[in-house]
Amino acid sequence: MAQTAPAMTAANNTRERLLEAALEVFAQYGYEAATIREICSRAKANVAAVHYHFGDKRKLYQAIYGTLFETLRQRRTDFLPSDAPAADRLRVYIRALFEEIFCSSGNSDRQVQLSTIYLSEMANPSEVLDLIVSEHLEPDARELYSIVADLLGRPPRDPRTIDCAASVVGQILYYYHAGPIISRLHPQRAPVPERLDALVEHVWTFAMGGIERSAGAEP
Repeated sequence: MAQTAPAMTAANNTRERLLEAALEVFAQYGYEAATIREICSRAKANVAAVHYHFGDKRKLYQAIYGTLFETLRQRRTDFLPSDAPAADRLRVYIRALFEEIFCSSGNSDRQVQLSTIYLSEMANPSEVLDLIVSEHLEPDARELYSIVADLLGRPPRDPRTIDCAASVVGQILYYYHAGPIISRLHPQRAPVPERLDALVEHVWTFAMGGIERSAGAEP
């Protein structure tokens, strides 16, 4: 029998509460120490709810990344079709990544939690990292490789394409990883979210210049 609208809404609400609670708990305790019981307690859900909605702790952890990257991709496709010029697609890619890392829809707590989980995963990879890479990070990387390949006039898997793509992302991640240092070196400068437009243009201009120079360099 099909679920009624109120039942579907209740199920969706429970699923969302579990995701929000899981984000909190994984950020606080890390993947290994986080427990289903604690997540369900914070979500005000039955301990069987995780099994019903996700399967197990591993799949719940994956779902957090799934939600993150789905939001990121939707933000890009909302603004720009895939057949737009590569230079325009690169600018939108850069903006979307900046916004997801530093804005998180205006929710500073969520931003901190996502950052904590990400850094924890990089420092101590969990059993889920291979799946995160294959299901979420690799498709995103392929999209950026495609954009840079069009600008370079080289194949997406060409080493120069991959290195140029890494340089694009590296510029953005610098502001993320070195944030505490930057704020101390340049205390007079506004936080990243307050100068996002200028930073997007800077990274895009710098990336375009580097890609153009790389395209004309000897192999």
